[in-house]
Amino acid sequence: MTATAAPGVARRTRSYFLAGTMQGARTGAHLTDQSYRELLTGALRARRPDAVINDPGVVMAEWLGSHPADVRAAHAALADRPILRHADLAPELRELTALFHRLTELAAESDVCVAWLPGHEPSMGTAAEMLSAHRAGRTVVSITDMRQNLAVLSCSTVILPDLAAFTDWLDAGGDTS
Repeated sequence: MTATAAPGVARRTRSYFLAGTMQGARTGAHLTDQSYRELLTGALRARRPDAVINDPGVVMAEWLGSHPADVRAAHAALADRPILRHADLAPELRELTALFHRLTELAAESDVCVAWLPGHEPSMGTAAEMLSAHRAGRTVVSITDMRQNLAVLSCSTVILPDLAAFTDWLDAGGDTS
């Protein structure tokens, strides 16, 4: 079932930011399974075909695609540096951190921030995106088991256990409030 606007009332196109663990507690270039991005996009497209979907995974891949070796090498070199000062970072890493800030801003600009946090693995990047969206007064939907995590509890409009509950929430029109 897809929620629809009342007869004669145009439904406003909504934007969704797909927050979720990328690196988590892993080191280097080791990422978590990113297949959840396709699942969330599919669920949204099936129910909100006109939605604008802001996927940081896509943004990061496009940005990284222009100079992957330089970024990976500069990032790997951080492991051997005991003290890091932002001003001393390689230009690629300063660009990467600027992109991180832009993504948190995009979370705040989107109507709905969907935070995918399976199990009990926290994500500092996802927390920053959730906080940014929360402070902007946006709807923050967390899909997670972490009901007692203070960041999740404090920044979420609604906490759902899984993808099925998220699709039920969409079907009930939860994203239009």
